[in-house]
Amino acid sequence: MQTAKLFISNSNLKQIEFIPKKEYSLNSNDVIIYTIYLPSFINLKSDLTNFLNSKERNRAERFHKELDKNRFIIYRSVLKLVLAAYTKLDVQEIDFDYHSNKKPYLASHPWLHFNISHSEDYAIIAVSRKKVGIDVEFMSEDFNFNEMLPDIFNDNEILSIQNVANKKNAFYNLWTRKEAFVKALGKGIDEDFKYIPCLDGQHIIDTTLLKTTENWKVFSLNIEDQYRAAVAMECLPKITPNIVLFTLPNTINTLIGN
Repeated sequence: MQTAKLFISNSNLKQIEFIPKKEYSLNSNDVIIYTIYLPSFINLKSDLTNFLNSKERNRAERFHKELDKNRFIIYRSVLKLVLAAYTKLDVQEIDFDYHSNKKPYLASHPWLHFNISHSEDYAIIAVSRKKVGIDVEFMSEDFNFNEMLPDIFNDNEILSIQNVANKKNAFYNLWTRKEAFVKALGKGIDEDFKYIPCLDGQHIIDTTLLKTTENWKVFSLNIEDQYRAAVAMECLPKITPNIVLFTLPNTINTLIGN
């Protein structure tokens, strides 16, 4: 049986205020993460809409709820601005292609890997030269997760949740790790989800199960008190990835680097 290694840990990264620069570059071990607090971007909606193509604008109009429409406009536009900075393309030239699993990519720049996640008031973007996945979740007070534990966690993982005082935090911590990893792999939530490791430490994974021969690392991130996030990246065991966590500004001139 062929195996690969998966290392999982918490990260003590602090968010840094983003300062635009003329040259954007990615080294082989860089993972750059941008957080977006969506309510602070509402006033930019009309400006950000200008960065969407006709297909994206039509998609935005199909949302029945104004809140969902605003979220789509904001996080899709900001994603395009971020990718334009790294590809040196004009924002209007950023056009997404999709793999068979519906994961977006840039056919013009296959070396640039990216992923986006959003939940309630936060969106989070990760870019890297290696395969990457990211997940953020709002920790709802009303969500009863106990009934679903046996469907998504193994016995040791369930015990790790049940044996701590703050079970909600523990649940979302492990859930986001699994989500980030399957997004990096390009998988959906399927019958294999339960067998994806999510506890701290190094794990051996069956490559026939997860269809990956690469080694991976997953880190939990601190975003805000009511949110949990995790990032997964392709990474050799001996390599320490350079993860930078930026808070994006909410002025249009700063976003476009003027």
